[in-house]
Amino acid sequence: PAPPSVAYLITGSKGDSNRILRLLYAVYHPKNRYLLHLDPSAVPAERERLALAVESVPVFRAAQNVDVIGKPDFAYRRGSSPVAATLHDASLLLKLSKNWDWFVRLGAADYPLVTQDGNFSSLTTMGNLQFFRF
Repeated sequence: PAPPSVAYLITGSKGDSNRILRLLYAVYHPKNRYLLHLDPSAVPAERERLALAVESVPVFRAAQNVDVIGKPDFAYRRGSSPVAATLHDASLLLKLSKNWDWFVRLGAADYPLVTQDGNFSSLTTMGNLQFFRF
C-alpha cells in the first residue's frame, strides 16, 4: 500500500518559533501537510518571522505544504479551550487540503523519537484504528 499522508499541527507559545522550526525539520516530508500555530502570547512580529523563515526554505516553498496561522484565536490553557483550538486548527487543515489520512498534534517541546519512515510504517499497519499513542 501507498504510505499514508499526515497532517501535522505544530503549536507553541511566545519564544517557541525556533523550536517549532526544529520540530518541523525533524518531521518534514513533502507528502505531509503542516500547520504552525503560535498562540496569542506570541507577538505578531514573532509569527511573521516564523512565516518568513518557512518561506525561505526552498523545499517548503516548492511543496507548498507548510502554513502559519496569522492571527490565532484566544484560548485559555485549561478547560475545553485547547480542545476547541485543536479542532479548529484541524478544520483549517481540512480546508487547506483533504489529501491526508492521519492528524498529529505536536507541541514545540516535543521531539520525535521515530523517523518519518517509521511513522509511515506504523501508520500503514494501524488499519482502521482511529486513535493511538506512540
